[in-house]
Amino acid sequence: MSALSKHLENIGVDMSLLWSRVYDLIVKAVLCVDPHVTNALKKMPNVKNNCFDLYGFDVLIDETMKPWLLEVNLSPSLATDSPLDYTIKSNLLTDTFNLVGV
Repeated sequence: MSALSKHLENIGVDMSLLWSRVYDLIVKAVLCVDPHVTNALKKMPNVKNNCFDLYGFDVLIDETMKPWLLEVNLSPSLATDSPLDYTIKSNLLTDTFNLVGV
């Protein structure tokens, strides 16, 4: 990601704006399912404060630097096929565990 970011910056892409658009896309996708998640949690009152889910967002950036949501993966694979994959996914797991207080 850092090499891609550096390349895009070198050709004049405003990376702050691009990431802002990607974050906006992800927030809107999560807000779309919020009522469904809330209703499901109401059916399980004993697990409201002790569960979480991990989503994987596949985003395509077009030639105008507009992000498009391709798909949202529920419980994405955490298997690793390469050293880079291992680094990315182990950092993701570390951040996830820190967020949930493990």
